[in-house]
Amino acid sequence: MKGWFLKPAFILILKMIRMISALIFSFFLLLSCTENDCPISDIGLGNKNSYQLVWSDDFDYPDSQLDVNWNAQNGPNSHILCSRWRENAIVENGILHLKNKKEKRGGQEWTSASIWSKIQFQYGYFECRYKYAAATGTNNSFWLMTTGINPTQGKKFEIDINEGHYPAEVNTNLHNWSDITTDSVTGKSKHPSDHKSFDYSLKPGVNLANDYHIYSLEWTKDSLIYSFDGNVIRRLKNEFCHSPAPVYLSEAIISWAGEVTDAIDGTSMVVDWVKVYQLK
Repeated sequence: MKGWFLKPAFILILKMIRMISALIFSFFLLLSCTENDCPISDIGLGNKNSYQLVWSDDFDYPDSQLDVNWNAQNGPNSHILCSRWRENAIVENGILHLKNKKEKRGGQEWTSASIWSKIQFQYGYFECRYKYAAATGTNNSFWLMTTGINPTQGKKFEIDINEGHYPAEVNTNLHNWSDITTDSVTGKSKHPSDHKSFDYSLKPGVNLANDYHIYSLEWTKDSLIYSFDGNVIRRLKNEFCHSPAPVYLSEAIISWAGEVTDAIDGTSMVVDWVKVYQLK
């Protein structure tokens, strides 16, 4: 009888401990969020039972076939230090390389690559497995952006799932490209944007150019939830991203990503695969 009594009491104590732990975790989660950072997703990040794979690319084909699924930039850029070309997007042995070269082309000193999907998507779960180019001054990006004029729903937007900077910086951004204003004094244009950076160099030995990592976004009509290797790192309310957009994979050379040196020459953003899921 004594053992029979202790067993349910022990189980009850365990349940109470778990309940208290969950409450403490929820409390600190709320403390870590700002008012704009903690909406509740109507799906739940990574709940793939609610999703189905609708589009993917694992680059398991000849280089010439890249053009079936992707458009490529061919030209210079005024806002970064490189022009970008299809020739710098190279598919080899099941891997996509967005290659940086020190060469004069398009009036710029460097070249790199930027591609975007021919199919556009509205809402879903987006993920990409890739490695950074192994040099400072590189911007290794997986993102979504509307094209053309202002959409009929919401606003023109840019969702940067990650603009990664070597060796261990993850940058998430949300841009509103409809509400551009011009400073009457300086003449400079600006737009609403929301940036949050994560420095993983605090973890010993982390170098995001050495190993593949998965960068993800759950985009619903209510929320934007960013994750790194399956762990949620940021939540935002979705207030204006309500139109279809293509998926972008881009490499760039920029001064605010660290020192720009000859070490960049020959490096690549290396992509294993990209996948898009939508609700069943």
